[in-house]
Amino acid sequence: MKNRFLLIFMIFLLCLTLSGCAAQPGTPTGEDVRYTLYIGLNDKNTYTQLLSTEDAANKVTDIALKYADGFTQLSGKGAYKDEKGVITHENCLIFEFYGTNEEQVKAIMDEVLQELNQNSILIEKQTVNYEFYAGAKP
Repeated sequence: MKNRFLLIFMIFLLCLTLSGCAAQPGTPTGEDVRYTLYIGLNDKNTYTQLLSTEDAANKVTDIALKYADGFTQLSGKGAYKDEKGVITHENCLIFEFYGTNEEQVKAIMDEVLQELNQNSILIEKQTVNYEFYAGAKP
């Protein structure tokens, strides 16, 4: 009983100590994880792009806004070599998220995988410092 109480007390102290060290997601300044998704636009079955880039971006935007408050969207081009050595070039969408968590991002990816008929989405996670600059204070 005494050891159990000691263990609970130590966990409580550890939680108190560490709670001040974590950045709060969604704060105007701080440290957070930036999630960057690289979404290829070629259909996984045909290796060709079936939707226009604009239509695909609109679909991903609608999905993303169900789970996140905002994002930055960019367009890119990529290439990959498949297991048979075939090189494929494709357009891609790049979505960057701040103030979200892994559960939200995975929900976005699950829907996008189905909607765009993709095998996978590349996700990059990076801890970053950020600030929403509102100009010099008078």
